[in-house]
Amino acid sequence: MALFKKRTDRAFDTMREKNRRYLESQGISQEQGSKDDARKPVYEDGTFEKGDIPAIIISAFMVFGPILLILGVVVFLVFHFLR
Repeated sequence: MALFKKRTDRAFDTMREKNRRYLESQGISQEQGSKDDARKPVYEDGTFEKGDIPAIIISAFMVFGPILLILGVVVFLVFHFLR
C-alpha cells in the first residue's frame, strides 16, 4: 500500500503527458496503450534475468546487515555486563 498513491499517480500521469507532448513536438510517434499496461511488471511469469538473484541477496545484506550487527553488539554488551 503506497502512502501517497494518488499523489504519485498524478505525478506519473503528468510526466507521461509531458513526455507525450515532447515526443509529438519532435515528430516521434508513440503508441498509446492503456494506463494499466504501463504499470504491469515486465516479468509477469516470475522469471529473473541473469544476476538478479545475487543482486537481491547483496541488497538484503546491505539493508539488514547493519541492523543485525547493531543488535548483535547490543545483545553481546547486555550479556557481558549483566552477567
